[in-house]
Amino acid sequence: MIQRRFTTLLVFAALLMPLSDASAQWIGRMWGTWPNIDYFVTIRSPGGRATGFTNPDVNTVNAQVMDGWWQYAIRDFNVPSYFEPFQGDQPELLGKPFTKFVNDYKQDARDFTRTHFELGDGLTPKIYRNQPPTVTQDGVNLSQTLWTIFPDRLDQVIPDLTADLLIPLEVGYAGGLTERRRLYAWQSPEQDDLFILIRSYGRPDPPNVPDSRVGARGSAPSPESSTANPVFENLYIGHNAYIQRGGGQGPAGEVRDEGAVEIGSRHRTANLGALGEWDELYFYDDEQKLFYARDGDSAINSGYRSDGDDRGEPAPPEGHDALELAKAARISAGEFLESEYKGKVWLYVSQNPTTFEDLSDTNNWFLNDPDSQTSQPRLIKRVDGSNWRSTDGGTRAEVYDFIVEPGTTRAQRIFQSDAPDHKPTSVDMWAFQIAWGPWDMRPGEWVHIVEAWIVAGPHADENKRVGAQWANGSISFDEKEAFLNSGRDSLMKNVELARQAWRDRRAVNGTVQGKEVSWPIGVAPSLPLGPSWPSNVAYKSGPAQNEIEWAAVSDAVGYNLYKMVGHETNLPDPPIPVNNGLLTATSYIDTDVVRGERYFYAVTAVDADGQESSIFATRGLGNGVSPFSAPVDDLTKVRVVPNPYSILGGNLSDGGFNFTGQPNKLLFVNLPARAIIRIFTLQGDLVTRIDHISGSGDEEWPLMANDNNQFIVSGVYVAHITNPDTGETDIEKFVVIR
Repeated sequence: MIQRRFTTLLVFAALLMPLSDASAQWIGRMWGTWPNIDYFVTIRSPGGRATGFTNPDVNTVNAQVMDGWWQYAIRDFNVPSYFEPFQGDQPELLGKPFTKFVNDYKQDARDFTRTHFELGDGLTPKIYRNQPPTVTQDGVNLSQTLWTIFPDRLDQVIPDLTADLLIPLEVGYAGGLTERRRLYAWQSPEQDDLFILIRSYGRPDPPNVPDSRVGARGSAPSPESSTANPVFENLYIGHNAYIQRGGGQGPAGEVRDEGAVEIGSRHRTANLGALGEWDELYFYDDEQKLFYARDGDSAINSGYRSDGDDRGEPAPPEGHDALELAKAARISAGEFLESEYKGKVWLYVSQNPTTFEDLSDTNNWFLNDPDSQTSQPRLIKRVDGSNWRSTDGGTRAEVYDFIVEPGTTRAQRIFQSDAPDHKPTSVDMWAFQIAWGPWDMRPGEWVHIVEAWIVAGPHADENKRVGAQWANGSISFDEKEAFLNSGRDSLMKNVELARQAWRDRRAVNGTVQGKEVSWPIGVAPSLPLGPSWPSNVAYKSGPAQNEIEWAAVSDAVGYNLYKMVGHETNLPDPPIPVNNGLLTATSYIDTDVVRGERYFYAVTAVDADGQESSIFATRGLGNGVSPFSAPVDDLTKVRVVPNPYSILGGNLSDGGFNFTGQPNKLLFVNLPARAIIRIFTLQGDLVTRIDHISGSGDEEWPLMANDNNQFIVSGVYVAHITNPDTGETDIEKFVVIR
């Protein structure tokens, strides 16, 4: 089966938020996939990996392009004699001055390059505080690219790191400006709703600039870029942010189902994404330097409620066709599909160009500028797609004015927040233009912009519980609004946490290593760090049990063990460990298991302060582990489970008959150590052959597909079973209902 892959760049968590408490959450959810700090960043929750093999794996887009595309604008710019954006198609502009000049992302590799930093297209080094763990499952190493240190890609472990993960990047822009990014992430329960990004813009001498003469997407030093412009006069840095429900799917996001991966997600099939698209409300608090968004109550899409209130995007009521289709996505009646608040808060902006290492309070523009007209950001405005300006279609002077808006007051350049009760009357894909500056920058100087990205709000189980209450009328409108508004409390809690991390920043002993460049990690945000994850974890299928072993962690006072049935993200939210009280041993035997079910575990370490390591670091993947029975030498005792089989049989974990997360699976039990299973139709046509060689008494038929990889249809089938060691045979009939 061909599985469609969706790029997941960033996963965020959602705080547990019973109406007034934000005390717990899914631990380490942001570690389920990988943050990447490229110019395009998507933030998703609440699922884990969305890589096609998980069945199902709920994965909802929270925000598109939280990072923001880049731009810079300069007055009186002198074009060097070799300048990649003009090479070939505009040679008459080489060596000429521009009164208003901009460089943006629209020309791709002609305007920027990362080849001098990356070890391959899109491969940036990653830096851990602790060595990633080794996880085995029935003796097989669960090798994961993102959880493996590759020295040839310049990955590192730096124990002095003030966070659990650092993803660096360096970008060289045409004209001689360089950007260095450092994205920091923490794994503990109280810290994993945010990332902190330090952007540093400077003029290394000489800079690396795009240069196709040294190969596709090539870069090379350009001393002339510095000499042609001894000063970048009135330099402005621009970013875009595109914070909304993503990709045209509104509240739906993505759901993976093995039977539907080629035709779209269960959400799409259920049409849950067709309502409430882009009815976000946007807010900006200039005192807090906080920009954020939440779902609104659309005036044009009524959602699934009879009263037309679609704030929070309530799921369909019980019995609705769309809800039935979405149940594979674990969507329940009335569930709020969009309750989170997502935003970014800015912590630091250099007032004057300085050194790469200088991020002192004395140079923080937020703290030291008494002039309201030059306060930062210079500009933050909402723009729809038809009014966007870029060098892809616009002149550089037009784009300069779009980024800078010369001749205006700051009040005219800062957008007004939506009213909390505003109801959007059109489906608009709003993007936000943000600009910083100006500075006069010379070679060797740098400016810094520091921001935190946050997504927080009620967790999934609370969305189900309160959504059901709102659907059945057991809570009032005001109580429903209080629940949804509680996401702002979670947002503000994380804003204060980000400020704490920045107040406690310190210099880190370590160096970022790129392909052709290196630089000190330098000043980094700091939060109290939790324990490491166990360095080795082994999951083993056993006789009527599963066996888990792990390495001790020096700073742990105990451990938690989590169990997921059917697929690796099937946890309550927040997760509940198997153990009552912390485990102090480094092994566990789980006998509360069912033959044929697939189990996925994760082990976390807990320190004396209650901090917990990432649940994703040690999580089982793939097929998980499954308890088995001893072989039986009497073929007359072989059974087919379930029999009859029905696609509507429900999950075993929910009291049904089908294997959880594996809706197309049969299990043959009480087999000898070796057996040949041939499956026929009643007409005698061979469907498939299964060779049982594991030595256990169980063998599964995981997809119930024939040799042409097609699901078998409803009917009666015959399993002809042979013991090759004795020649004994047996026939078992089973029924399939689809």
